Amino acid sequence: MFLATLVLFIITSLEVERIGRHHYLQRADFFAAHPLKPGDIAFLGDSLTAGGNWDEVFPDLAVRNRGINADTTVGLLNRLDEVTRGQPAAIFILIGTNDLPWFVYRHDEMILGTYQEILEKIKHDSPATRVFVESILPRGRDCAKRIQRLNPKLKTLAEKHECEFIDLYPSFANKKGELRAELNNDHLHLLAAGYVLWADALRPYLQTLRGK
Repeated sequence: MFLATLVLFIITSLEVERIGRHHYLQRADFFAAHPLKPGDIAFLGDSLTAGGNWDEVFPDLAVRNRGINADTTVGLLNRLDEVTRGQPAAIFILIGTNDLPWFVYRHDEMILGTYQEILEKIKHDSPATRVFVESILPRGRDCAKRIQRLNPKLKTLAEKHECEFIDLYPSFANKKGELRAELNNDHLHLLAAGYVLWADALRPYLQTLRGK
């Protein structure tokens, strides 16, 4: 019984990985066919970013959604050339939650190391671009302590690279460190109220980019 369960788990995992890989390549190909340009404001991230209709939320700004479902810090680094090639005015980054599950096998220093590579590459390839690093959002209780440990380090990393850090975490977490119940329906992805809260947090920073 155990062996059959293990085999089923492996087969399922491989199929999920295959589907995720195909989706990643589909979205990356679409982004390459619709390149960023100077003046654009790029939102980089995973399914949390991808799930927001940011052009509708901020219709008067040149916001471009560059989120891909299930993306990780490694995936984002690998597709960064498409982003920096356009020399956007600003980049908002929210990435890292998909690096956390046990089956990904990425410890904190690995995540932060990849994040540092992302910030260094943006600085090198598109030095005039303003970079905003957003804290990792809360999710289920099992990840609470780890996210609480990572976010201060992420803030230090952002400051080291002269990026602005946006601490979303306190507004989204309950007392147990979980994503607030009214903001989600699966302990990870946001409902409309979550995107309203997120947009309100970003609005002051976006205001500084008007006319640039």
